[in-house]
Amino acid sequence: MFEDLFKSKAQREKDLRVKQRRAKRQAEGAVDTVKERIQKLKAERDAAWSEARRYLKDGQKGASQRSLQSCRACEILMTKLDMKRWVFEQLIAKMELSQTDQDFTNALQSLDAVIAIDPERVEDVLGAVEDKLGEQVDLDKIWERAYGKEMAGVETKMTDVVPSLDEMEKLLEDEVAADIGERTGARKATEAEGGLAEKIGEGRARLRRLMEDEK
Repeated sequence: MFEDLFKSKAQREKDLRVKQRRAKRQAEGAVDTVKERIQKLKAERDAAWSEARRYLKDGQKGASQRSLQSCRACEILMTKLDMKRWVFEQLIAKMELSQTDQDFTNALQSLDAVIAIDPERVEDVLGAVEDKLGEQVDLDKIWERAYGKEMAGVETKMTDVVPSLDEMEKLLEDEVAADIGERTGARKATEAEGGLAEKIGEGRARLRRLMEDEK
């Protein structure tokens, strides 16, 4: 911080822009990391579902239920990560909008300083801006409240999004039964295989609508 005293205004502004770009890349990287984790969980969920299906076809119901628990656990983690990603992106968007407001304020302040004829008016404008800046002394608490506000209404019962273990077991049994009898009803087997995806898709659609309503 001490060395900044010897930097020109132009250099300090340049350094600030570099820091802002670095922070933006860091935020985007965090979002990408979450998306990659969700994709890995999706693969793990699908593998657990296939494993549960094989066990059930072999008559190993206990092993099938354990695999179903792993499948549902992956789906719950995916849903939680997706909700956090959405909130994080909303906060980023609002911070970028706040920066835009600050840029406008600085531009208007500079313009007013150049064209103002009344020195008292310039002083009033500068005083008002200083008062506004003074209200932002505790950024951590402000963002904590903003986070809480974003999360309000987004929280929903996980059972509304992710099928229960009993529901998943029923879907799996239907799928296996259809698979066994696919020689006489291939179309029915295909419909059963889409049961889990359809059930989860409906839950995710409800979640997306809820989050969109909170914007």
